[in-house]
Amino acid sequence: MSDVQIDAPAAPATTVCPGCGAVLAVVPELAADHPGASPSCAALFGVTVRGLRDEAGQDPRSAALLQLATDAYDAQHLVDGAATDPVVRLCLELDRGVDPVRARDLTALVAGAAPRDLPRPARWTTTLTDIAADLDVVDLTALVRSWAGAVWADWAPAAAPVRAAADRALDY
Repeated sequence: MSDVQIDAPAAPATTVCPGCGAVLAVVPELAADHPGASPSCAALFGVTVRGLRDEAGQDPRSAALLQLATDAYDAQHLVDGAATDPVVRLCLELDRGVDPVRARDLTALVAGAAPRDLPRPARWTTTLTDIAADLDVVDLTALVRSWAGAVWADWAPAAAPVRAAADRALDY
């Protein structure tokens, strides 16, 4: 019998996304390209919605689903002091029944009307990592809608000022 010792591979370094709290592997060559998100989280979002981005120009349903996914992602990755436009868009989309592309356009018309410094959820019910983990067994449309609904529900304590901003956008 030999005394050969085989070292187990080292666990990959991980990071916690400052926005959604997801724990992801560190990929050294990734650059931070989304304020409020770790580079790994932003890259995972890009990979997850790549097909929607490819189809959005030709398919209004894909464009709407991509906007809904973007709003859910952005609502979880707000930068301190920034306007809560993504949360207002989720309200318009999920609470007021506005098409996501129209919600984007409405909030652009009333830029700056969204409340700032709302109390953020202490934890998120669902994050992008949950969506990515289920992609091979659940339809992306169902996953995005469920995720967006969970994000909007997580923002419930701040719903009153967000609804007021959404109503101002609808009145525009």
